[in-house]
Amino acid sequence: MKDILGAAITLIPGYKWIEVVPDRRGGKPTIKGTRVTVDDVLDMLAAGWSLQEVAEDLDVPEEGIYEALRFASEAVRRVTVVVDTSG
Repeated sequence: MKDILGAAITLIPGYKWIEVVPDRRGGKPTIKGTRVTVDDVLDMLAAGWSLQEVAEDLDVPEEGIYEALRFASEAVRRVTVVVDTSG
């Protein structure tokens, strides 16, 4: 699949609203058809915005916000933190 400028779009399996476009926002996962990244959504929610406020301000569907949260949650589950206790 390609966007209107001909850039390749990769839809993330299992997601309706999350896509990766190499030339958009450095290839970070974005909400479909926008330049809104998953981390943009997380930053706003962490700053105290409600889900509805984020969706309205960024002009994206609430379903896209929920999918961004699910994507981030799944990404964190794949991270292993190694603690150096020798210090």
